[in-house]
Order: sequence, then structure tokens, then C-alpha cells
Amino acid sequence: MNLQPLPRRPVRRPDELLSSWIIRLAKANHCSVVELCGYLGLGRDQPPETHQELASADIARFCAIARLSPDELNDMVLVRQHDFPIECISYENFQQCPTCTNTDPGLALRHWRLAWSMECEACGSELLPVWKTSEDDVQISAALSRRAHLGARRLKFAYCHLNRRLSRRVGLAADVLGVMAPQFKRYALFSHSRVQRYSTLASLYLGTTRPFLFAAIALRNDWSAVTRLGAAYPHRKKMLERLVGLAEMPPAQKMKKKDVLSSGAFGCRFPTSSNPVFLSAAKDAIEQLGEGADPRELLLLADEVIKRRRLAPVDIS
Repeated sequence: MNLQPLPRRPVRRPDELLSSWIIRLAKANHCSVVELCGYLGLGRDQPPETHQELASADIARFCAIARLSPDELNDMVLVRQHDFPIECISYENFQQCPTCTNTDPGLALRHWRLAWSMECEACGSELLPVWKTSEDDVQISAALSRRAHLGARRLKFAYCHLNRRLSRRVGLAADVLGVMAPQFKRYALFSHSRVQRYSTLASLYLGTTRPFLFAAIALRNDWSAVTRLGAAYPHRKKMLERLVGLAEMPPAQKMKKKDVLSSGAFGCRFPTSSNPVFLSAAKDAIEQLGEGADPRELLLLADEVIKRRRLAPVDIS
């Protein structure tokens, strides 16, 4: 059968998503997307986006009409890892590059769908949510942005290199985050709120590198999470005791903390006495950052102070 290629063929952008190119191809040839998908032999009404969705397509017919090689076709679809503990590829366009979309309206690149993508690989611009929210005007702090980028790197490494150890840590961090902060569900990685997405990536970074510090920060913001953790991990009582000891509350809130810990949620009682080492480190952190500093920043600085003191040489002469 002699297949005639389409008369008009828009230039394919590097890393462009197949569905994006087919939509532009239909527009250039003045036909609907449904009609074009049928003519290309895709076996479906909507353009495929993953290797699994290409299973029902006539690859030879598609490549002949669209003038694409099989390798070029493979470079335009997404590859999902179903055994990864969390979903890292969005099913819809949740972010875009304002620079690239102004040049080519309707364009969608593959890496825009990835949970760890924060800058456009084509032009270097920051990726912004497709839909605006009430938090668009909120300024992302430099510390939050830095930790979010670190979390994105670790997530990308675990997903792309099939690192099982780091993958398990990512899954555990996501589970703990879901228990301690229910507002941050796993789909928060694709949230249209930049604050929520950056916070989730930053939490994954702390959860995979400093899990106790990550949980302690969450406990300081919401002590009712102690009960939820006890219900989710009833066999980790000693670990929870250490966690509560790390996340000491300010003096004004110690009574509230004591009430929570003595409620018998775990069938045991947590120690409420303050550790002199932590108190000394907290005092140094407050002196450096000030009493009105962000509790998260104070906790991070106090942790660094403790590590420096443990590594400091001791004179035994």
C-alpha cells in the first residue's frame, strides 16, 4: 500500500512530546486531531504519550505518513516505571515554560511532565504552573528553593538510575509526609501551587538525607502528628521516643506537648525532659539568627552546631 505523507509537517522541537507534535501537525494540515489519529493508524482518538499507549498503533504506517523514524518516535514518548514507590510523571501538563510557549503556542516538552523538572532544558527559564492559584504572588525563599532543587536531584537520580536503596527512602519519606502532613499528598509533586510543590520536594530531600530532622520539623508545626505516627507505625515506639526528644517544643507550648505525649496513644510514655546538648545548640542558633527567625532555620542551624561540636578535637593531655 502506497502511503502518501502529509503535505505539511511542522518542525519537531527537541524533546517535544508526541501528543504536542500531533496536535500541531493536525493544525498545520487543517484537520481534527481525531481524524489525524485515525489516518496515522494510532488505533485511538487521542495521541499516545507513553510506550504502552503505542502498543495498539501501526508503527510502520505512522512513520511513513509522519516521516519519522522509529528512533525519533521513541524519543517523543514517556517511559513510566510502575515499580517506583511514587508517581514521577504527570498525566497532564501541569507546568510550562513561558518563553517557549510564547514562541510556539501549544508546545509541550517531555521533561515538563517530570516531577523533578524545575527549569526548561531548552532555554533555561523557570517552569511555571499552567493554572494560576492564589499563591502565585508568594515569594519562594532562597532556602526553600535550594532544598527543593536538592530534592529534585535526588528524586531524578533514584528514578533514572533505578537506585533501589534511595527509591525505598523516597517511598518511606513520602509515606511519613502523608501521615504527618495530610495536606501534602503524593500528587503535590504536580501541584499548580509552587509553594506546595517546592515544599514537597524539600520535604523529600530532608526525608531521604535527614529523616529525623525532617520529622522533627513537622512535629514542631503540628504535635497532633504524634498520634498519627503512633497509629501508622505502632512497632516503632523507641524510634518515636527519640523523635519526640529531638523535636523539643518552646517553653510556652511544653504543657500542650506533655498532654499529647501522656495521652497513651502509643501505650508508653515519652520523656519530656530537655537534653542540655540540644538546649545549648538551640541557644547558639537563636543568638545567630535572632528570636524571630523561622523555626525550621533554627532547627537546621542547631543540628549543624551539634555536629561541629561532636567532630571538634578534644584535648586529653
